[in-house]
Amino acid sequence: MQVSLKTTAKKHKATLNGEIGFAETATLYETAQQIARNPKETQIDWSNLTAIHYAGVQVLFALRKSLEEQGYKVQFTEPNPQLYQHLHTFGVWDALIQS
Repeated sequence: MQVSLKTTAKKHKATLNGEIGFAETATLYETAQQIARNPKETQIDWSNLTAIHYAGVQVLFALRKSLEEQGYKVQFTEPNPQLYQHLHTFGVWDALIQS
């Protein structure tokens, strides 16, 4: 699992790769905290993420809510097909992309 964060003057881009299990959720949470401390438009690129634990999904929900309450948008790229199927089956994809 790898979480990388690139920040420009206008936006953040968090790239998630591999699998985010329960143990790796702490790293995702730390990245979300960095974004929340300096809020701006944010893109979550999880096109190379193969699995995410429910705790990681909750971190993404909380990040989106926090940023949107401050007037910033969060954009999620299309996940890989396998992950999309899981997210869609459980209603997570629709819930994350709703504004």
